[in-house]
Amino acid sequence: MLSLYRQQYGADGGLDARSADNAIGRTSLGLWDLVLRESLQNSWDARTEKNGKISFSVDEYEMSIEQTRILTEKVFRKLPSHCKSTDLHKHIFDRRIRVLVISDSGTRGLGGPIRADVSGTSGERRDFVDFVRNLGRSTAKGLEGGTYGLGKGVLYRASQVGLCLIYSQARHNGSVEPRLIGVSGGDGDYDDEDRRYTGRNWWGVPGPDGIVDPLTGPSARGLAESLGMRIPAVDDTGTSIMVVAPDFVGVRSGRDRVSAIADAALKWAWPHAIDMGKGPNIRFEFTADSNSIPSPEPLNHPVYREFASAYIEGRKRIIDPSYESNWQTTFTAIRSQKPKRSMGLLTHRISHNPVATGSELENSVALLRDPRMVVKYLPVSAQPSGVPIFGVFISTPDMNEKFAESEPVTHDDWVYQQTAAAKNSPNPVRIALDKIRETFRALSIQGAKAGTGVASKGAARVSAALGSLLSGFSGNGAEQQAAGSVEGQGAKRPRKASIRQLAESSLDLVDGEIVARFPFVVSGGRPGNAVAVRVAARVVTESGGNESASPADAEMPRFIGWMFPNGLLSSEDVLTVAVPSEDEITAVFTQPADAAIRVTATVEELEIARS
Repeated sequence: MLSLYRQQYGADGGLDARSADNAIGRTSLGLWDLVLRESLQNSWDARTEKNGKISFSVDEYEMSIEQTRILTEKVFRKLPSHCKSTDLHKHIFDRRIRVLVISDSGTRGLGGPIRADVSGTSGERRDFVDFVRNLGRSTAKGLEGGTYGLGKGVLYRASQVGLCLIYSQARHNGSVEPRLIGVSGGDGDYDDEDRRYTGRNWWGVPGPDGIVDPLTGPSARGLAESLGMRIPAVDDTGTSIMVVAPDFVGVRSGRDRVSAIADAALKWAWPHAIDMGKGPNIRFEFTADSNSIPSPEPLNHPVYREFASAYIEGRKRIIDPSYESNWQTTFTAIRSQKPKRSMGLLTHRISHNPVATGSELENSVALLRDPRMVVKYLPVSAQPSGVPIFGVFISTPDMNEKFAESEPVTHDDWVYQQTAAAKNSPNPVRIALDKIRETFRALSIQGAKAGTGVASKGAARVSAALGSLLSGFSGNGAEQQAAGSVEGQGAKRPRKASIRQLAESSLDLVDGEIVARFPFVVSGGRPGNAVAVRVAARVVTESGGNESASPADAEMPRFIGWMFPNGLLSSEDVLTVAVPSEDEITAVFTQPADAAIRVTATVEELEIARS
């Protein structure tokens, strides 16, 4: 049976248990996003090999009656007064309690000394005391994903009673040692029998001074197994954390809770779920009451595949600076001038799908530094075409420390004001963020200008997903009309028939196929006559010319038909229009993937014999 140790304030002061939780401060992130980000970051930082892979699992389940008895009688038998954990019994229903277990493998576990006042051997890591005993992070640990060591407070926040049971296997004195200890957090300090307590509590094996140490060896492993925890194999290292009576913030059930954590893994850790040829960096597994919940698959998701595709292309460009991607992808080096240095690579892609998804992440850039977790999605200017753009910024290795310094405890933003910079020296974080935003502002302005001018040589460039559609309407007056050039009602109708484009070309989905729409109107013509309207589409080469022949296996634009304002569609190749006419007619073509097209339209006036 484990014993309770309540920490008293020393004569020289101390920190209460809420310090770690309070340090998190205000954040736009939800509780389960925070839980995922903090726990996964700790697991990734603890990987056994720098370029190695890890497994990360989240399991929620209702303990059996026997497991609940063991938890309440052998682990948390004695509870402190004036704390959230005092009410543990209120969360037991039908002699059962729910728990959430977060575990990893391929990690080194919580090794090193078990007492915070022990220095340990030279060069020995202090993972156990840093996670279990201390608040904050030692500067000796250097730069890793979690730079503060205070975010672990969110794990206690995730428990309605502020309780966690920590089990870990780490190498100690040449062998793997199991360690198990109970910890509480999130409570304020209080007085009890003329003593003042910090609210920090541990459950373990009492030492000579009354301070508890972790239960170790086979007894620790056996106790963890009896509670149903997912733990490493006997000879492996890793850590498992049980959150007792998990909170219901934003969820209604255990499945909802695990699904929320799985969704957070997709949103913030998708770079590690991509198979770059040797399998994903992190193997995720999620279960709720023994039922599996889908793991992140970013390349199969309508939104995250856009970021993932940009990331993959960006990685290729970083590895090989001469690498050129397809027309959907644009690389922009983000650099500072004073001093001259590279800060990272911005890669953005035009969406695979021209139809807006409604996602809040449209027109945003995922900000990444080592260790390749998404710090934040930075909103950027939308493009005039309305087609979503998704980007990824990957910082250079020598800028990681500067970006990390700018992050709050939750690592969910780059706050340039927090970055140390010499007096009168440019702030590198501010410069990087400004240049990323300016890249998309410039694109937005260029796109807006392109959409309002008269088309050149019968070709109007239209920004669209899958490339720039080039629409050229030839014949009499075939160019797109400039803003304000529409004929006034009192203008004299031209006698010669002409055709003009009414608006920018647009993309749509018709029967599951991506199509391009080109709206135009016939003007002029001798009253009582008719005109024959013909359209043709060609693939455009990189130089802007038409593809003279269809490449082998290449998809070419296919004419679907004419669409009228009433929604009717005509598949006639040649459309006969009686003049005068101001009715809008729209030519519809299939839009080939990975290609830009140019469409031309001609009118031929047909004389009708008069009696």
